[in-house]
Amino acid sequence: MPCYRHLPAALLVALLASVANAASAAPPGPPALPVPLAPSAQLAQLAPTAAAPPGKAALTVLEGKVQRLLITAYGEPNGVRLADGTVVLLPPHLAGRLAGAVAVGDRVRVIGQPASGGAMRAQALVNLASGGAVDGQGDGPPMLPSPSSRPPLQQFSVRGVIDAVLHGPRGEANGVILTDGAIIYFRPDLVGVPLAPGQPFAAVGIGTRAAAGLAIEAISANTTPDQH
Repeated sequence: MPCYRHLPAALLVALLASVANAASAAPPGPPALPVPLAPSAQLAQLAPTAAAPPGKAALTVLEGKVQRLLITAYGEPNGVRLADGTVVLLPPHLAGRLAGAVAVGDRVRVIGQPASGGAMRAQALVNLASGGAVDGQGDGPPMLPSPSSRPPLQQFSVRGVIDAVLHGPRGEANGVILTDGAIIYFRPDLVGVPLAPGQPFAAVGIGTRAAAGLAIEAISANTTPDQH
């Protein structure tokens, strides 16, 4: 047992008082836990940039107004173009949800990775007006349209001026959007010259004219329409 008899009286009184106060203090309570958010709310509150796990590219977050829906040659949605010209592409299992989640004029937040040509390969898209989200948090990927449910492809001849160049995952040009809105997809080896906005472009191919516009898969294409 500690010996206090040699301590001055005033010091002994102060020491005993501090021990009594410490013994009577209530123990601290457990830390408050954060309230979990719904997936769409989590996405809507993401900061402008998000840190990535080691070995993976960092995610980028941007916002903008939807200028138009992008479609494949079968007329199926595969992305959006924002009012600032940014092309946002989604993987097929997410793109199938676009038509019911966003419309032209909606303001959206996009979470994904930058791609060639200033495009964005999105992993999630949030409609800031409705709160709806196109992401991997649903009940599983939607069923892709079966070939029998797709409209028959038709042949189209298209010419105009390039407004934007589309690129594949390795940075190769594999499509263009013309100033009139037509979308032309092609094999990278079909066009043997560099492409840029403002160039003339012509193509013949098969595709679909849908509510979102015309999109074709080119059979032949070049950048000199008068010789096409």
